[in-house]
Amino acid sequence: MGFAGAGAVPSLLGIKGWHWKTQFSSTTILATALSGCLIVMAPAPVLAGPSGDGAGTAPVELVQSGGLDRTYYFDIPAENLTSALVKYSRISGIDVVVDGNLPTSYVIGVVHGEMTATGALDLILAGSDLSWQPLDGNTVSIVVAKSDPSSRNGVTTAPITITSQTSDDIGYAGNPDWVYETPGSVSVITQENMRKTPGRDASDIFNPITGVDVAGNRQQPGLSVNVRGQQDQGRVNMNIDGARQNFNQSGHGVANRMYVDTALLADVTVEKSDMSGIGGAGTSGGIVTMRTLNTDDILDADENVGGKVNVSRGTNAYSFAGDASIAARVSPKFDVAAAFSRKLVGEYKGGKNNPGLYIDNSDDLVEANGQNQQYTGQRQSSGLLKANLALSEDQELHLGYVGFTTRFGKATGEDAQYNDFDEATSHTVTAKHSWNPDTDLIDLKTGLWWTQTENKQFRPARYSSSGSVTTDAFNTKYKIDTYGFDAANKSSFYLDELMKQNSIFSLDYGVETFQDKTKTRSETLGLGGNGEGFELEGSTPSGQRDVQGAFLDGTFDWGDLVQLKGGIRYDRFQLDGDSYWCEQYNAANKCEDGGTPLDIDLSGHKISPSVSLGLSPFNGIQFFGSYRQAYRPPTIMEGMVKGRHVAGVPVPFYANPDLEPEESFTTEFGVNLKFDNVLTKNDGFRAKLSHYRTKIDNYIVSAAVAQPTPQPFGPPILGWTLAAQAESYVNLEDPVYISGTELEFGYDVEKFYISGAMSFTDTDLEGNYDPIIHPLAALPSSPTNGTGLPASWGKAGGLMTVYTLPKRKYTLDSGVRLFDQDLILGVRATFVYPEDNITGTSGDDAQSILRYRTYDLYSSYELNRNLKFRFAVNNVTDEAYVDALGGLTLAPGRTAIMTLSGNF
Repeated sequence: MGFAGAGAVPSLLGIKGWHWKTQFSSTTILATALSGCLIVMAPAPVLAGPSGDGAGTAPVELVQSGGLDRTYYFDIPAENLTSALVKYSRISGIDVVVDGNLPTSYVIGVVHGEMTATGALDLILAGSDLSWQPLDGNTVSIVVAKSDPSSRNGVTTAPITITSQTSDDIGYAGNPDWVYETPGSVSVITQENMRKTPGRDASDIFNPITGVDVAGNRQQPGLSVNVRGQQDQGRVNMNIDGARQNFNQSGHGVANRMYVDTALLADVTVEKSDMSGIGGAGTSGGIVTMRTLNTDDILDADENVGGKVNVSRGTNAYSFAGDASIAARVSPKFDVAAAFSRKLVGEYKGGKNNPGLYIDNSDDLVEANGQNQQYTGQRQSSGLLKANLALSEDQELHLGYVGFTTRFGKATGEDAQYNDFDEATSHTVTAKHSWNPDTDLIDLKTGLWWTQTENKQFRPARYSSSGSVTTDAFNTKYKIDTYGFDAANKSSFYLDELMKQNSIFSLDYGVETFQDKTKTRSETLGLGGNGEGFELEGSTPSGQRDVQGAFLDGTFDWGDLVQLKGGIRYDRFQLDGDSYWCEQYNAANKCEDGGTPLDIDLSGHKISPSVSLGLSPFNGIQFFGSYRQAYRPPTIMEGMVKGRHVAGVPVPFYANPDLEPEESFTTEFGVNLKFDNVLTKNDGFRAKLSHYRTKIDNYIVSAAVAQPTPQPFGPPILGWTLAAQAESYVNLEDPVYISGTELEFGYDVEKFYISGAMSFTDTDLEGNYDPIIHPLAALPSSPTNGTGLPASWGKAGGLMTVYTLPKRKYTLDSGVRLFDQDLILGVRATFVYPEDNITGTSGDDAQSILRYRTYDLYSSYELNRNLKFRFAVNNVTDEAYVDALGGLTLAPGRTAIMTLSGNF
């Protein structure tokens, strides 16, 4: 069907803002615009041979006239072919149609002086394996010799109608067209969409996306992305440029977090359906890829040196946000890019206008007070450096570094008395190599990467009402290093002669491996009171985990009608090390004395099949369906947790030597709609509707379990006993079912656009588990129940922080473009109906978070091609609300932000 191939073209030219329309069904065309000149890239041409292939496609008469005979003054230096053709088209006004992909490393000779358009084109292509032919007086077609079948059959070009559109991609939230040509669920967050309503932190960019939310606390700038009801502990592969961000830190709330600055992002891709290839190892919920800026995102195709600057300032303690990026094409074979960003925000005020926020455990309605939200300020700095080298005509090397550091504080409890202060730093280093020689059997991509995230946390001492120290102060350093390697190849086989139709069979196969190494070190400051370093070291344990995966996928494309894909994955993991178990009420087995050694040896492997089908019986309509299995091994935290709750709380943490990996099974079906010229000329409509259902066996969650030694309680005359509580990661006995329906659409008529999305999600979690995980001691019986345990243990009431997506979520985005589309005025409305979480989302428990609605206004005015002014007002109605998956800190109230953007 050619969808994947077409999607690769924008990365070559780095230009967005045009769409295409074809008048035939078997060829995929992608058009891009560069300041008035068109470059069109198409796959193999339609063949009109003796056998009648290509019947029904009218040939184009080849005419040489008009602008081709005119003389122009050309001044094109020795540079890569793409840039040269851009300048050629600008000078001559000749449109260039390219059949195939241009060689990125080919360097032309100097073209200088007065000459005809045909003479200049001859010089540009001299020495290459490319030729050209006129389509009309103002259009030429460039043919790649290696794919030119003219030696066997005549070549004709199907008629093409290209319409310009200077706006963003017309899909929902700026989704590009390839999203609506993909037989599955995937969303893209474009840089333009991130900047039009600038948020306070990275979590805000995910608000419009269907089936996606961010869990956590507004005090904490780290991201924990929830995709279709799954998050935390590696269920979602959150990565920067393909390098996984696997940092975990225990506490009240989510554990898995990544740190990223949206100012450095080129785009974000959220893959919800297909995890069969690279990135699928150890992942069950989705793949969130955050692609950072590179040369082609900073420079236009005809620029050799340049940069961009953005400066923002706003109300409600939005003090400053600024970033600058610069890039240079040092030579046609080497380019570099760099960027730096800085953000300073203070403690904001929550909204005032809402009758209630949530229902607490006492069934009391908690209302807004409009006060400053403590510990919501942060300071962050980030930067990147990229280098791209063409090693040869068919090999490229890409090197990158992304760094991030932030300082913030957070607190829980009444009056925020349980606080700490953090400095988080992350480093991401990537090296990617691609090799695409002159054969359809090899398209090899390899990657080597390393990430490190470290959080230095200071936890102040806590005092009694009399002023004495009750809990000592802590200095703790949490760190993870993750090392990874991946390699994938694509082999394609063209079956046109066998199938009498444009048809391709391709094989995608590869391997990936990564290793997590965690290290936690904690010490008290000797101020007295409770607290020892092992408590924080054990809840986020040091250890090592190895995960490997291999995959083989076969895809059959039959014209634009059928896309059938099937494959298998093999995944394995190894997690072993030394842990211990201890008891609060057994003097011979105290945690502070080192407990009893416990050897952890967790490993496993699984073959997971997947299959998907896309059918396009009518032009612009594609039905799709899929089934996949996934395998999610335990993390280091889940497999090796130990020690005791901090500050002397009598709750030990137990490693579970019998913990099993999760296995998930997902079915999905849906439809893509993609139409142009629907109601009027040059308009477009895009939509995606999908329904999914996921079953998860052996779901892993933290829960209340029993200590082996019971604790006496009750009247002495009765002598009842009750097992004291511990906590551990356990497998649920019943499957977890998550189902949902997602709809998104976009309609654009150039001067006006409207788009929207709806998500409906339902989670069915029974919560039954075995609360007796340790085999060393039997529990006594009691008059209250047969196991001597509280009734909540072993059921949902004993689970800790299980997050579920909002039951319903609606988003509507609409706007107008005025003054030749230089001025854009838009509004976005969001309505959220949360679903009760199993337990509290923070240190404070909430039974029910209430529904909320927000309205955002945004605008931009392009003063000239180098200067743009933006103005946005988030939460216009000053709604008081708590994020559906956030902590109980109020979200920001009304905030106005001004941004000035410039190119140089």
